[in-house]
Amino acid sequence: MITKILLNDIATYSEPIELNNLKKVNFFFGSNGSGKSVLAKVIDNPNDYSSCQVMWENNSKLKTIVYNEDFVRNNFYEPENLKGIYTIGEGAKDIEEQINLKRKDQESLNDKINELNSTKTQKEQERTKQWDDFKDMCWNKLYQKYQNDFDAIFIGYKNSKQNLADKILQEVNNQSSLKNLNELKERYNLLYKEEPIILSLLPNISSEIIESLKNLENRDILKQKIIGKEDVDISKMIHKLQNHDWVRQGKIFYEHNYDETRETYICPFCQQPTSDVFKKKLESYFDETYENQVNELKNLINEYEAIAKKIYDFFNSITSIQGNKYLEQKRENIKNFKNTIDSKIQNNKLVLRDKEQNPSREIEINSIVDTLDELNNIINSINKEIANHNSIVKNISNERDNLTPEIWNFFYNEIKTEIDNYTKNNNNIEKVIKNIAAKIEEKQKSIETIYKEISKLESQIKSVRPTIEAINKILDSFGFKGFRLQLCNDGKHYEIIRDSGELAKNTLSEGERNFIVFLYFYHLVQGVLNPEENINDEKVVVLDDPVSSFDSDVLFIVSTLIKDILRNIRKNESNIKQVFILTHNVFFFKEVSFISSRELQSKRNDTNYYIIRKINNISKIESYDINPIRTTYQLLWDGIKKQDENLDCVCLQNSMRRIIEFYFNTLGNLKEKDLFENFKDCTELNVCRSLIAWINVGSHEVFSSIDYSPKPDEIAKFKNVFKRIFEITGQLPHYNMMMGISEDNNF
Repeated sequence: MITKILLNDIATYSEPIELNNLKKVNFFFGSNGSGKSVLAKVIDNPNDYSSCQVMWENNSKLKTIVYNEDFVRNNFYEPENLKGIYTIGEGAKDIEEQINLKRKDQESLNDKINELNSTKTQKEQERTKQWDDFKDMCWNKLYQKYQNDFDAIFIGYKNSKQNLADKILQEVNNQSSLKNLNELKERYNLLYKEEPIILSLLPNISSEIIESLKNLENRDILKQKIIGKEDVDISKMIHKLQNHDWVRQGKIFYEHNYDETRETYICPFCQQPTSDVFKKKLESYFDETYENQVNELKNLINEYEAIAKKIYDFFNSITSIQGNKYLEQKRENIKNFKNTIDSKIQNNKLVLRDKEQNPSREIEINSIVDTLDELNNIINSINKEIANHNSIVKNISNERDNLTPEIWNFFYNEIKTEIDNYTKNNNNIEKVIKNIAAKIEEKQKSIETIYKEISKLESQIKSVRPTIEAINKILDSFGFKGFRLQLCNDGKHYEIIRDSGELAKNTLSEGERNFIVFLYFYHLVQGVLNPEENINDEKVVVLDDPVSSFDSDVLFIVSTLIKDILRNIRKNESNIKQVFILTHNVFFFKEVSFISSRELQSKRNDTNYYIIRKINNISKIESYDINPIRTTYQLLWDGIKKQDENLDCVCLQNSMRRIIEFYFNTLGNLKEKDLFENFKDCTELNVCRSLIAWINVGSHEVFSSIDYSPKPDEIAKFKNVFKRIFEITGQLPHYNMMMGISEDNNF
């Protein structure tokens, strides 16, 4: 049996759907396009859909026969004639008795295999327990006891008892000399406790940065007063007042303070008009030489900040280094250097920015070159220690290689008694399991031999004729007298003929074609297409909408035949072990899923029910223990009762229209004019008109002009108008009944 189906990333199953706890009989109901056929195709060929899964009980895949459009095409349209279906014919009593005896032998062998498998499972459980106990012993007596002494030796085994136990068993071939514990500890501490790994040398402050700083800190521009041209007559006043920087700032405001009315520049401080002569004198004072000096200062400031960033990046790279004990020893010292340098840089930035705002001032910045040289000296001393460390590490690798197997040899001898006991007991169990497996294999070969013998015997009495007779009998019994099956000349195929002998395959109606193809499928699940196959192989059957284009009489016949299959499955009297029935036809669904009053309540332990819905183009499958399908009219109401977030807007509107059409056409007392007059709100009136329009059969032109589809945020309005239609027409009790609203809850 199929135990689980996963549908994912296929058609409208864009979100994963898992079907678990599948039963012998599984009913699926859903509208056309909801996703039924996809499910049938996945069951038929799961390997074609990499993102989907079909899981079988005990990983034992059964033969699967699927009735769907592919079956109709492959068996009816594409071949010239139908392939013959082999079943056991009448007579051949002696052969049948031989077959029955051999089947009893098969059953007896299967019982013995089951007994052997049970014993084998028991022994495998004993083996597993012994292995688990041994792993725990190794863990407790070796890792737990010695992890602090030989931590590095346990790398790769710290999180796995399995790996540790496997490793210790491999040490039976360890040829290293056996050392005492104290000697091993001393050597281990020397080689491992000091973390003997190759360390990277630390970076220095580059000579380029230091040289750039030296050059920058001694620039003349820092101590130079940046002032305007002295041969301009306003320069005397500026020098006297020492307000060069103030005038420079004022010049910027002055140049933006032009009065178009008076066609002159206005002094930004006294707000008086100035002459063109004054403007020219001001521009002459702050000439090109002045601007070049200002730009030189700005470039210097930018260079200083760029160098400062490189220094900060250097400190970030140093402080981010972990696991270097030599650096750790001097980390606090380096931190102090960092704080000193950082303080000087920040002060220098303030001084430089002040100079930028007031170019006439003379400044001097604190040099950090000497401090950086001192820092480099410290880093160089650390790098000497690292180089010495790396030299030592390179020379101890061979010693480590020698020490590791000696420690594992010590571990092995520490628990040698326990290892010997485990090995002995495990070998004994392995022998028993191997003997049982050989007996199982022998009996399975005997079963295969019997299977071939049964197939050979069956081939002597298998025939394609009983299927012809059975199908023709059903056709004749139910009034299909215009055509029948006939065996082809090759004795292996069927052809469809009229009473006149004329071939009828291409002249059948759709209903006739579907009926005869279904009858063909019905008998195929009870037979085989190849006489070499075993008719009694266990099967899974899938029926995907088998009643298309059937009238009610034929639908009833098909339902009866399918119910006969289900009855035999439930009684365990069939080689069909599981069935999936998928349909959109409510009448057919009710017929095949009918439960008589003689059965307890309405729940079967061997049956599951599913409804497939497509909402916003995403398929969902809901599972039920009890049959959820009643009538189409009830289904429409059930759709309206669902919570808003689960509704598709268009489906909601169509469900409401169909309910109103069915109910009020039956009742016949709907007066549209009076109804519309009760809706004063324009939007609600449009909603009402869109719901009522379907009652006017034939008025499609009118309907198209007043159609009004809801948006997600208007669902509540549609529901409200829908209810008011029943309220205005005096049919509110019917609304309450179908919506499951009691009188106490009706406001």
